[in-house]
Amino acid sequence: MKLQQNLIFLLVFFLTIILVGHAEGDEEDVSISAIKYTNDLEIGEEIILVGNGKDYGTIYNYKMYDDDDDQYRSNDDGGNNDNCDVQNCLPQDWYTADFDDSDWNTGAAPFGDEEMDGVNPGTIWESDEGSDPGVLNDNLVIRHYFNYTKEDNILSATLKIVHNNYYVAYLNGELIRNCYYYNYHDDCYENNPEYWKTNGDNFLTYDGSSESGPNPDWLIDGENLLAILVYDHCCYQGDPNQWIDAELVINVQSWKDKPIVLGDDLALGIDFFNNEEHNITNISVSLEIDGELFANGTIDIQKNETYEWLIEWTPTRLGDINLTAKVFGNTLTRSVHIGYYAYSLDFLTTQQSTEIDKTIEYRFNITNEGDVNDNFTFYLSQIPNGWEYAFSPNIADLGPSESMEIKLNVTISDDAQAGNYSVFPMVFSQYYSQTIETLVHSGVANATQYSYRIWNNSDFPDDFYKIDYNTSNWNIGAAPFGNDELRGINPNTIWLTDDKNYTHIGARHWFNYSGDLDFSELRLRIAHDDYFRVYLNDNLIRDCFSGWGCGGDGRYWEETMNVNKSWLNEGQNLIAIAVRDNTQGWGGGDGGDGRQWLDQELEVANLRSKLWNFEEIYEELIVSVNETYEYEILVPIITKEIEDSEPYEFTVWILNRGNIEDTYNISISLNDTENFNIISYNEEISVPYGSDGNIELIISLNENIDKFDLGEFNITITSLNSTDSKVKQTNIFARLYVPPDLVAPATYAVSPELVNSTSFEIQWYIQEWYKNNLESGNDTKFIIIQYSTDNGTDGNEWSEWMIWGNFTADIGKTVFTDAKGDHMYRFRSIGGDDDGKIENKEEKIDNVTFVDLSPPIINITKITSSLFADMNIENNATNTKVLEFFWNAEDNNELIVGFDFYYKYDNGSWIEENIGFIQKSNTFYAGNDGYYQFKIVGNDLAGNKGFDITNIILVDTEGPNVNISGIPNLTDAENIILNLENLEDITNFTIYYKLNKEGENNANLEWQEYGMYETSDLPIEIPVENKYEYQFKILAFDSVGNNGEDIANTLIDRDKPSKIRNLQISQGKTVVNSTTDILVSFMSSQSQDLVKYRIYRSESVNDTGELLTEIPYGEQYLSYKDSNIKMGKIYHYSIVAVDRMNFESEHEKGFLDLSIDENIILKEEEEESNFTNIFIGLGIIGGTAAIIAFVGRKSTEEIVQVMGDLSENIDEEKFSEIDGELLCNACGAMFDPTETSCPSCGILKE
Repeated sequence: MKLQQNLIFLLVFFLTIILVGHAEGDEEDVSISAIKYTNDLEIGEEIILVGNGKDYGTIYNYKMYDDDDDQYRSNDDGGNNDNCDVQNCLPQDWYTADFDDSDWNTGAAPFGDEEMDGVNPGTIWESDEGSDPGVLNDNLVIRHYFNYTKEDNILSATLKIVHNNYYVAYLNGELIRNCYYYNYHDDCYENNPEYWKTNGDNFLTYDGSSESGPNPDWLIDGENLLAILVYDHCCYQGDPNQWIDAELVINVQSWKDKPIVLGDDLALGIDFFNNEEHNITNISVSLEIDGELFANGTIDIQKNETYEWLIEWTPTRLGDINLTAKVFGNTLTRSVHIGYYAYSLDFLTTQQSTEIDKTIEYRFNITNEGDVNDNFTFYLSQIPNGWEYAFSPNIADLGPSESMEIKLNVTISDDAQAGNYSVFPMVFSQYYSQTIETLVHSGVANATQYSYRIWNNSDFPDDFYKIDYNTSNWNIGAAPFGNDELRGINPNTIWLTDDKNYTHIGARHWFNYSGDLDFSELRLRIAHDDYFRVYLNDNLIRDCFSGWGCGGDGRYWEETMNVNKSWLNEGQNLIAIAVRDNTQGWGGGDGGDGRQWLDQELEVANLRSKLWNFEEIYEELIVSVNETYEYEILVPIITKEIEDSEPYEFTVWILNRGNIEDTYNISISLNDTENFNIISYNEEISVPYGSDGNIELIISLNENIDKFDLGEFNITITSLNSTDSKVKQTNIFARLYVPPDLVAPATYAVSPELVNSTSFEIQWYIQEWYKNNLESGNDTKFIIIQYSTDNGTDGNEWSEWMIWGNFTADIGKTVFTDAKGDHMYRFRSIGGDDDGKIENKEEKIDNVTFVDLSPPIINITKITSSLFADMNIENNATNTKVLEFFWNAEDNNELIVGFDFYYKYDNGSWIEENIGFIQKSNTFYAGNDGYYQFKIVGNDLAGNKGFDITNIILVDTEGPNVNISGIPNLTDAENIILNLENLEDITNFTIYYKLNKEGENNANLEWQEYGMYETSDLPIEIPVENKYEYQFKILAFDSVGNNGEDIANTLIDRDKPSKIRNLQISQGKTVVNSTTDILVSFMSSQSQDLVKYRIYRSESVNDTGELLTEIPYGEQYLSYKDSNIKMGKIYHYSIVAVDRMNFESEHEKGFLDLSIDENIILKEEEEESNFTNIFIGLGIIGGTAAIIAFVGRKSTEEIVQVMGDLSENIDEEKFSEIDGELLCNACGAMFDPTETSCPSCGILKE
C-alpha cells in the first residue's frame, strides 16, 4: 500500500512539473531593460549649435555698412541720408543662404569697440558718426555657417544674444526677431549688454508665436546659416559703444543621471523589450516604490522593439528609494537617492570701518552641509548706489562636507555719507527654488490702488505710516506714481514736483492675508526716485531718507529687501511708503520737474529648503564709513575795483567736500585799515554734507584812497569738527576803480606755412609801437588765439573763428594739437589788457598753415631685366643682373622734392643705393645671384615720406643642376621610370631620346622630343621595346629660363639564353670506399650575352637540387667532375646557361643511376620515363657484360648513352662520333672533332 502511495505521489509530482513547465512556456518573453529618471524631461539637455565668441571664438563672415544708408529704418528726411552713390547700401538678401558673402571679411566674435566686463572683442567693430547723428548710425552684418544632424527629440531652440544697441536675426532665411527699433518689441534697445540677460530680446526661445525665437523645424540636415544684422545707435542716451555676440542652442530629451533633490518633480522612464518574433498586446506592467504599488497599466509592444513607459513621480522623503518594475514575473529594481542642499557660513568678522573711496575685505568659509555636490553662487543685497563689490571666487563647487574660503571685496563710493551701512551676502545653491505668492501687486502689473498725498518738504508728517493715522483727506490713485513716462512705462497717477524745495509723496495700501504664516521669506521690491522710507504694520522696513547711497532712478527692481516674517498678520495689513524727490538732481533746482517715480511689490516666498527644515542664511555685515572732513574755498572774484561811494560784498564760498556736516570758523585780517574797512562777515557757518556756505564779506573804501592803494584781505577758515584742525587760507584784493585806457593791445600770431603734423607751434608777438606806448599801451595781459579751417576744401570754404586758448601774454607760444590732414588753418591773436580792452581783429588774418599729412603715393609701374631689351620681369624672377625700375609718383600738393632707392639682399637690412634724385627711374646692378627686394621712397616738401616696395625678386643666372635617376644601364622592364634627384631649381623640363637596336651605331642619330613636363609630373613612366638601346636626355629650365641637362643610357633585354647542348653524364672508372666521381660534360649555349653556367645536383627527379658550381662563359666544350659521390643512389643533374640579365636558360637534365652495377645516364626532358627500355638494357647488360647502346628517341624522353664495363672492342675505340661531335669513351666528354685530344681527360686521338 505504501509503495502504491509513493508511486502515486511521484506520478502527481512529475505531472505537476510538466504542467508548470508548460504554463511557464506559454508566458511571453518580455524583459525590462532600464529604469530611467530625470528632473528636467521638459527642459532636456542643452546642445550648442553655434557657440558664443566669448568662450569659443566662433568665426563669422562679416561686413560693416556705413550709417548713411539703411533699409530697415524709414526717415522723414526725403532720402537725404540714403546716398548710395557714396555709401554701400545694405543688400536685400543678406540673410539668405544663397547670398554670396565670399568677398566678406572673416573674424571671431564677439564684435565690439572695446573691452566689456573683462571680455575683449575678438574683432574690432567701431562705428563712425553719420551725417545725421542720433538718428541713423552704422550697421554690421555677421553670417555663420554650421553643420547639423537632425535630432529626434528636440524640445526647444533658443537664441541667446548680447547686443548694443539693436539687431535683426535670421536662421536659414527665417526671421527670428526684428529688434531694429526700440518699440518693435519689449527691451529691444540695449545699452548695457551682459552675458546672459534673460529679458525680452536677449533670450529668445520659440513658443509657437511669431518672432518668439528660432523654430527647431527651420534646422536642416547639413549646412545651416545664422545671420544677424546689428545696428549701432551711437549717440542715443550718450552710448558710444558697440557689441554683438550670440549663441544658438537646442534642448533635447535626455535621461542623463543628475542629482535629485527633495522637491524635484521626476519623470520615470521604464523600458520594456519584446524578445518575441510577434507583436504582444495588453501586457500588464507595474511599478512599486519601496515595495508599495505606485502605478500599473497595460502596454502593447511590437516585435523586437522597446516600449518606454513614462510615469510622473514626486519623492516625499530623503534618502535612497527603491523603484521596482514588473512584467510577466520579471522584475528590475533601481535605487534613487533623494538628496538635499544645505550650507553653513563662518565669517571672520561682520563689521569693519573704512574711509570713502576705499575697498574693504570680508572673509568667510562656506561649507556644503548637504549630501549632494553643489555649486553655490553669491550676491550682495542692499548695496548702496555707487558702491561696488566682488566675490572671489564667485562660484563655490563643493562636495558634501567640503569647505572653501570666500573673499568679499566692497568698494565704498567717493561720496558716501558717514555712518553705518548694512549689507547682506546672499548664497544661492544650484538647487535653490521657490514658490511665490504676491500679496501686493505692482502698479505696472495690476494698477494697485493706494491712498496717497503729496507734500512740500517742510509739511511732510513723519507719522504718516501709523495704522491710526487719519487719511480721510487723502486722494485715491493707482501705482505707479510719477511725473512722466519712464522707460516705456506711463504712470497711472501723476506726481509732479513744482517747487524749489523737495517734495514727498506718501502712499498707504491695506491688504488682507489669509494664507499660512509658516512661509520662508517675506520680500518687498521697490522702484523709486529718489529716496524712500517704508513700513509694514507700523514696523520700519528701511529708511533711505537719512542714509546716503540709496537714491534710485526708478528701475524695476533696484531695491529688494527681506522683511521680518513676524510683522505680517493674518487678516488686515498696512504697507505705507513715502518717497522724497530730490530737486537738486535731474534739473529740479529751479522749480522744474525732475524725475519722480514710485512703485512696489510685496510677496511671500516658500523656499524648497523648507521641505527639510533648512533656513537660508542672511548674514548682516556692517560697513562703518568714517567721518571725513574736507572742504574747499571758492572765490569767484579775487581782485575787485570798487567805486568809492558804495560798499561791496565779496562772495567767498566754503564747499563741504567731506561726508558729514561741518562747522567752520572764519577770521579776516586787513593790511590797510586807513583806506579800507571791513563792515561785516559770517564768523561761523555750518555747511551740510555736499553743500556750500557763503561768508558774505562786505567792505568799503575810505575817502582819501588813492588809485594805487591795494587792500589785501586775508581769510582764514578753520574746520571746528575735524580732529586735525584743518585750516585753509585765501586772499582777496580791493582797489579804487580807475577808468581804463581806450587803446586796445596790438598783437600778431606766427605759424609755419607748411607742416606734416597734427600738432605744431603758434607764437605771438606784441607790436613794437604798442609796447612803447607807456600811457595807453604796454599793458597787454592776455592773448586769445583764434583759428578757422577750410575743412579740406582747398581754401574755398572757411569755418567760423574758434578759440584755441586764452594765455598770459608773456608765455609767447602754444602748441596747436587739433589739426587734420589736407586742411588749411588761419590763425590770429587777439590781445586784452588789464583795463579790459580787447584788440579788434575782425576780418583780419595773421597767418595761414597748411597741414600735409599725406605722404607721396609711389607706384612702381615696371621692372625690366635689361637696359637694352624692354623685357619685363615675370614671376618675380630674372636671369640677368641689370634691373631697370620705373614708377609713378603723386602728391596732393605736387611738392615731391626727391626720391631715395633702397634694396635688401637675402632678407637682410635695407641698403641705401641712391639718394635724393628726381627722375622716376633707376638702374640697379645685382652683384650676386640671390633674392632682392627694392623700395622707392618719395619725399615731399612737408617732410612726408611715401614708398612702394616690390615683391621679392630672384636674380638667378645659373642653370639648374640636372641629375637623372631611376634608369639602370641594363633592364628587362616593360617601362622605364624616369625621375630627377634634385628639383630645387627646376620648374619644367623636356625629355629627348635616341633609339637603336643593340649593337647598331647610334652616333649619327638625332635627338627626338618625347614630351614637355612640370616637376609635378615626376616620376614619368616610359614604355620601352626589347633588344633596343635607349638614350634619354632631360633639358630642365628654372623659373627665369636658365637650363641644364643630363643624359642617361639603358639597354632592354627580356630574352632568356638558349640552353646548353649535348649533355653527357658518366661515372668514373674507380670506386673508392663506396664513392666515385661523376663527370658532367656539355657543349656551350649559342646565346651571345652569356655570363656563366650553373650545375645543379639532386637526388630527386622533381627537385633542381643544390648548386654545385658556376663555370664562367667562354669555352665551347665544358665539363665538370663531381668528386667523391656515394654509390647506391640515383643522381639527377641540371645545367643552365646564365646571361647578363642573370636569366637562366631552360634546364638541360640528366641522371646517373649508381644504385646498380651498370651505370645508366639519361637525358631528361619530361617527367614521364621509358623505364621499359631501361630495364631491357639492364637485363642485357647483366647477361652479356657488354655495352648496349639503346637509343629510343621519343617526345617524352631520350636515352642518350648507356655505359657499363667496356669490352675490349669498345676500349680499343677511344672515341665515338655522335651528331657530328666526338664522345670520349674514357671519360664521356663531348668535344669538337677538330680537337687532337679529349679536353677533359687528355686522351690523344689516334
